[in-house]
Amino acid sequence: MSSVAEAINRLWDNRLDFVKYVVGVTPTPQQAEALIALDKNEAVSIASGHGCGKSSVEAWSILHYMCCRPFPKVPCTAPTKHQLYDILWAELSKWHRKMQPSFREQFQWTKEKFFHKAHSEEWFAVARTATKENPEALQGFHADYVFIVVDEASGVPENTFEVLEGAHGGVETKSLLCGNPTRREGAFFDSHHKLKDLYRCLQWTCLDSPIVPARFAERIEKKFGRDSNIYRVRVLGQFPLHSEDTFISYSLAEAALIREIPPQTEHPIVYGVDVARYGDDSTVIARRQGDEFLPYHVLRGKSTMEVAGYVARLANKEKPRHIFIDVIGIGAGVYDRLYELGFPVVPVNVAESPAVDSQEYRRLRDELWGLMREWLETGRGKLWDNEDGDLIGELTAPTYRVLSDGKIQIERKDEMKKRGLASPNIADAHILTFAQPYAAYRVQDDEDLPEELSPYGDGYRPLDEWVGY
Repeated sequence: MSSVAEAINRLWDNRLDFVKYVVGVTPTPQQAEALIALDKNEAVSIASGHGCGKSSVEAWSILHYMCCRPFPKVPCTAPTKHQLYDILWAELSKWHRKMQPSFREQFQWTKEKFFHKAHSEEWFAVARTATKENPEALQGFHADYVFIVVDEASGVPENTFEVLEGAHGGVETKSLLCGNPTRREGAFFDSHHKLKDLYRCLQWTCLDSPIVPARFAERIEKKFGRDSNIYRVRVLGQFPLHSEDTFISYSLAEAALIREIPPQTEHPIVYGVDVARYGDDSTVIARRQGDEFLPYHVLRGKSTMEVAGYVARLANKEKPRHIFIDVIGIGAGVYDRLYELGFPVVPVNVAESPAVDSQEYRRLRDELWGLMREWLETGRGKLWDNEDGDLIGELTAPTYRVLSDGKIQIERKDEMKKRGLASPNIADAHILTFAQPYAAYRVQDDEDLPEELSPYGDGYRPLDEWVGY
């Protein structure tokens, strides 16, 4: 390319060559299709499986627009700060560094803004988190050339899309929506359905992506089955199905995964421990602090005493207020040992009658699943999960049925195994944390409290009210 001006003229609507020759990377066939779609369409919506490279396409498209349009404005948003700054904005920084110097040196990257050095107030891309409470953060983007980028679009609030409707370019307006198709409602779902005539819609499956390891799809299929919603969403890049007999919907669980909530440090930690009963099962320790579930622990091939020792070591560090243990089977041995050591263990027999509503549920286990769903439905809580989505997959796998007496029964573990599904040990550990209401306690590091107020002798002070489940 003889000059920057000649290059811009050639690459004005040739994003694929821009990525190849200016950024210096060859896109996958899926990514190439998206870049070409942006050349020819005002609005593109990509429903993608996990790890297919949509963040790279977003970053390349931002760079192209910044380099090939005069004085553009590029508002970029995502439902969480993590998704926006740690993934999309970090991806933009990475590819900016790899650009040809004649293009790279014109622009500067900061934590929240990417701009032309000579025109920082008129020629920029900006990162703004999409929140229901503050949609105004995305107002006021007017220029001849406007490019709207929405990452993880399924989780972006509806009022944010309404605000973005006001961002129009005098000459050109383009938009790119990307995300895992986690919800059967909202603007992203509509872009692939009732509003699909307004978008060039693309659907990326992991099975066709050369950058997604084959073992990823194999793991998801083995764990949850090809007919599961988590396989549809994370592997096939398809929206979840309405499952009439699924107790917890995929969209309900996924919303808690991406939700941002205030710090819960004033609340005590509680554990839920589901102890493995069979050779192919795992022991799981779920950890909840207020309305936030912290990263869970998975133990494989451990004896009863080894599990007790692991829980004890963890509890000595974190000082949980309660440790709820499923005492059916060998879980009783873990409970006995921890009780002997003086830990605040609470035995839970999930086969017993419900503790709160015996008219609604058949057994305590059914009720605990119901309390988990009710908590998710409040929209206040946050889940943590690993990259494979094991917790989300297990929460959304069990079916339920209404018995002749009107009570709800959740699918049993042995019934799930007959369907080829693994025992939902991770989910069962999490529901154990709802085994009884617990009082909220504020941590007070500088006071020693009477032993009856704390299982550890100090560190907790009761608040005036109960926070419920």
